[in-house]
Amino acid sequence: MGCVGARGREADLRHHDLLLALLLGLAVAISTPLLLFSRDVPRGGVTIMRPPAVTPAVTVAADITPEADLLLAAPPPGVTTEALAAALTARGYEASAVSLVSAVRVRIPAGADPAAFARRLADTGLLTSVEADVRVRANRLPDDPLLTAQRPYLDAIRAPEGWDVRTSSLGVTIAVVDTGIDITHPDFAGRIVLNDREVIDGRDNDGNGCPDDFFGCTFVSPAAADPSCGYMQPAPRNTAVDDDGHGTFVAGIAAATGNNGRGVTGIAWDARILPVKVLDCTATGRISDAAAGILYAARSGARVIVVAFGSASDARVLRDAVTEATGRYGALVVASVGNERTGRVQYPAAYPGVLAVAGSGVTRDDGIVDYRRPAEFTNYGAEVALFAPAVGLTAPLQPAFCGSRGWACIEGQPYARASGTSFAAPLAAGAAALLFAQHPEATPAFVLGVLRRSVTPMQSGSIAGNAGLLDLAAALAFEPFTAHGAGASHGAYGPPPQGPATEARR
Repeated sequence: MGCVGARGREADLRHHDLLLALLLGLAVAISTPLLLFSRDVPRGGVTIMRPPAVTPAVTVAADITPEADLLLAAPPPGVTTEALAAALTARGYEASAVSLVSAVRVRIPAGADPAAFARRLADTGLLTSVEADVRVRANRLPDDPLLTAQRPYLDAIRAPEGWDVRTSSLGVTIAVVDTGIDITHPDFAGRIVLNDREVIDGRDNDGNGCPDDFFGCTFVSPAAADPSCGYMQPAPRNTAVDDDGHGTFVAGIAAATGNNGRGVTGIAWDARILPVKVLDCTATGRISDAAAGILYAARSGARVIVVAFGSASDARVLRDAVTEATGRYGALVVASVGNERTGRVQYPAAYPGVLAVAGSGVTRDDGIVDYRRPAEFTNYGAEVALFAPAVGLTAPLQPAFCGSRGWACIEGQPYARASGTSFAAPLAAGAAALLFAQHPEATPAFVLGVLRRSVTPMQSGSIAGNAGLLDLAAALAFEPFTAHGAGASHGAYGPPPQGPATEARR
């Protein structure tokens, strides 16, 4: 009798546990987020899912402005962005995972208060942080040739003397993270990176974050772009067409082919060029796409990554992308500081380990540009590594943009003249490529240090502080070895990249 009663109670317990599991399964089907933030609890031979007793605190950024239209939600450890996006979508949010970065983009409904919406999103308990997916803007300034004459800025940075030491950076890749590049321009012939690790099958064969990317990649999605651009295809996609001209101009300053009898010359005459499109046809974009572009460039083998745009917001996704690019992949990020003439350097230029480039150049009464004086529009601050000419630069441009969008073309040719800190950064990027070619074992910290220490002094009493003007000849003349006793020497290239410890190296 006792045995029969015991078996009956065991059967009742099994039925109870089975019914509990079935009911919970129904709840999970209705509320997807329960799967994301629950833990396995064995009971009576049946594994059930229970939510944690305490919901972790969610960080909401304090700088979410009324103009914000997109938010970035960070998933908790162990949860994929796709799973978080699905959970938020199930709750009625317009959410989508962002390529490469650990974030989900959430659209703020029209008429909603962005800060209040962010707090409501945080109250779901499904994420760890919320911040605005703010816009980043290119730093080009329109240039009227009647007001600002183009002067020998290459002489100002002693580029000809530097080329007496070295002109080749063959094998070094400069990634231009911008509006894309006109890969058909004659000054880029044979210079665009061809990714032979991909095949046309719609898959990311080499694991760099972009499928079928033979000539670069686009990370601008239709949802994040300005509607006037008319983008229809989802991102990432295997084209990096420049529909503004900014990226083509930046690429030419850094690496237009030299000594080829046509057009202009860049600083690094034969470096390979990788187009990465993160800005749309209005030369604006989102921080999340910028972060994805930086990571893609690093994963694709770029030693130098030019970022000629920025934002006043210190976003987690952008900071993490820069840290991974420099620390894990050993790429040097070169960024412009901004054109607002404030004492605040924009991001990502303000991050540790980034080569932050301010603009120089003031036109004197006699029409000559003095590049030892900070440009009237440049931002400045302690984070600035060096100055480079930012007034009256000439570089390639698609003829279709001549006379529009502030571009002043030269006699109808596929070249233009323009100013802005956007165009100071690629001068330094080209110099960095030459240094990497000269010292193949060098770390980003070494190259940054050489460029910073080999500058020409700026005019005293200016906002330049301790930062000087880029000096290509002095940088290429730098001797990296120091004698230590008879017959001994010690390499000064620095340790190899090793993940999160990078900031200490830089």
